[in-house]
Amino acid sequence: MRKPRLTGIYYHAAPTLIDKQIVEAFTSEKGPGDVPVAPSNKKDHVKGIIVPMYPYDLAAPCAGWAYKALSETNVPDVVIILGQSKTEDDGFTIDPYETPYGIVRVDQALAREIEKKTELKQRDAIFDEDDTIESQLPLLQFVYKQAKTALKILPILVSHKTELKKLAVDIKEILLETGKKAAIVVPTNFTSYGRNYNYIPFSEDAHKKVYELDKEALDLISANKPLDYLKYADEHMMNTQNYLGITLALLILKPKTVLLEQYYTTADLNQDYKNFISFAAVVMK
Repeated sequence: MRKPRLTGIYYHAAPTLIDKQIVEAFTSEKGPGDVPVAPSNKKDHVKGIIVPMYPYDLAAPCAGWAYKALSETNVPDVVIILGQSKTEDDGFTIDPYETPYGIVRVDQALAREIEKKTELKQRDAIFDEDDTIESQLPLLQFVYKQAKTALKILPILVSHKTELKKLAVDIKEILLETGKKAAIVVPTNFTSYGRNYNYIPFSEDAHKKVYELDKEALDLISANKPLDYLKYADEHMMNTQNYLGITLALLILKPKTVLLEQYYTTADLNQDYKNFISFAAVVMK
């Protein structure tokens, strides 16, 4: 059982306070305006989302746009959460996660199929210092609390040694073989700028230039060009926490439509232009 690490940092410790925090985020000026309605099974369903991972008071209004779209258009059998490993190893974990809302269990049957038919292995240790997965769990539990089926996840961390194209094909085949409807969640911040983040590529007009840097990246994502996006992120040495996860999600889903629903930076909220982080909410249909 993985105990929560982000309580009191990203989100509150009590379920009622988390409810209040998320509702306020969804209904805030930067949020989508209202909270999700009950999940359904509409044909035009959302296959995946890209959302920020940061304290909810700043990031959840942005994430709310994507989570609202996700929760109102399909009820997945499993939510695959793609992160980027802080080590050279990739892999998955089958350990359940605990949050103030309760336990989130891993789809162990799907995990075993992944281990059997891909190069990914169960590597629990690489998740010990990871915040990617946990950052999204209270949001998922909130938007799916009315769902009839219990929420199950499959946490995966990829690394620079991961063969993304091959893994994408393998995961697609496994989902087809098992008949499971999966939604993919990719938690990431786009650009973390400033001395606090050891990233100062611009000497002037940093906020404007980060907007421009991110816009080109998001245009490639919206155009569903994962390999072009990966090349762009590498060439520009973007300080994006999970650009490998973004690339893998696009390769797996090959979405017909990719929509940028919201984008802003922490500087837009607190006017700190020396150290700031950019967020985006992207919906893949």
